[in-house]
Amino acid sequence: MPKEPVDISIIMLTYFHERYIIKAIESILSQRTGLRYEILIGDDASGDRTPEIILDYARRYPHIIRPVLRKENLGANLNFYGLLHAAKGSYIAILEGDDYWCDPYKLQKQWQFLEKNTAYIGCCSKCLIVDQNDQPDYTRSPQFVWNKKEFTFNDYLTTWELPGQLGSLMYRNIFRQMQPEDYSIIYTAHRNAGDKTLMLLLLPRGPIYCSNEILSCYRYVTQKDGHNYFSMHYNNPNRHYDMFMYPCRLEAWAKKNLGVRCHLGPRREYRFCRFVEQCVKEPSLKRFGYLLDMIVHSRQPVRYSWDVLKTLIEME
Repeated sequence: MPKEPVDISIIMLTYFHERYIIKAIESILSQRTGLRYEILIGDDASGDRTPEIILDYARRYPHIIRPVLRKENLGANLNFYGLLHAAKGSYIAILEGDDYWCDPYKLQKQWQFLEKNTAYIGCCSKCLIVDQNDQPDYTRSPQFVWNKKEFTFNDYLTTWELPGQLGSLMYRNIFRQMQPEDYSIIYTAHRNAGDKTLMLLLLPRGPIYCSNEILSCYRYVTQKDGHNYFSMHYNNPNRHYDMFMYPCRLEAWAKKNLGVRCHLGPRREYRFCRFVEQCVKEPSLKRFGYLLDMIVHSRQPVRYSWDVLKTLIEME
């Protein structure tokens, strides 16, 4: 294990990444920096060769790589939560096992910026979208990322966007000064979607600087039986319920812990109406229970009760 102090903790989440993880790990090990860093790799009970590859790298780099192999699938965010608790670095960088960094000075550049600009809680960059064969798509960029130099807490509350893709981000390790229960919202808000949760924890402490440099590559793959987030999301029959409840839980947490009253998620009404349609087309007691849950936790029960009627009328 790395000796204290550690400058940067790099957190890597893996799940069925045997095809990609070598490129991800090598993109970290090839960083040109004199900084002390550790790599915490949390595998969420992959059923392929991913754990075997992780252990091989851990044997070769025992003073850098700290493997955490889950015996049962926890979900991405409980996996992430555990690694956050173990991270020793002054800063944290994130890289999922199917993404990779494309600039060998990524860590050095971002560390230098944050050392010099103490008002910022973090910094991020642009990223390049690639497919399963590492082929870049220069015509696309993540639609959910910010296109200005600075991303503030108010930007988050009013736009529900992100400053950048998480693989491009480095931020101050605020979690070393917190009790684990203080940031349990990371896994209680949603099992797998966690980028907006992390922003809710970071941004009240300062803005994030957004660089125009391309420092990382974000792999976007959707497959019928895929194990990445988007494949699992689109194959989830209750995804509209899940993504409606996610901002509702964050709203409740923000009100209790930050004293902030907000209405997050501009697509919530769309998701609610689509879920009502599902309840009509494929009725079940479980789905009707979910629908009631959505109305109760919306904090706008009259509005969403009316949306039920409106959707039923539109379906006729």
